[in-house]
Amino acid sequence: MGWWSTDIMGGDTPLDFEDEFYGICKVEKFPEGGRMAILTKEDLEENLGEIVSFLEDNRWGEQNIGYQVLTVLMLKAGARIPESLFGAMEDACRTDEWASENEERREIVEGLHKALVAYDGSTPIVIKSRGLFEVMAEKLGTQNS
Repeated sequence: MGWWSTDIMGGDTPLDFEDEFYGICKVEKFPEGGRMAILTKEDLEENLGEIVSFLEDNRWGEQNIGYQVLTVLMLKAGARIPESLFGAMEDACRTDEWASENEERREIVEGLHKALVAYDGSTPIVIKSRGLFEVMAEKLGTQNS
């Protein structure tokens, strides 16, 4: 499907990275009951080495997207971000190709960067992203007006 919004989590690629991170952390993303499980601070911190190795070895060609997704997850969980990882996360925000072509995407990525820089290393910050169904509802609502 590609991308349905300019949000950090607004496409298939970010969701693929998120799925990989859940797998590395051995957390069932949608356990029985249907509600999405949340990666905890402990899940991310304990598996950070393997997650970063996956990102560095990733053959999808979308490493920046992977680092942006990891940023979202770590901020949301209130996980500690090592200095070496902070630099890669900043670079992923600064070098987003789509942001150089699209004003809305640029604002989204700049917002993620500002949240990263302001992050105190433990207080969770939620980065909002519209899901596929929210975007579809917006589009359908506009067409019905």
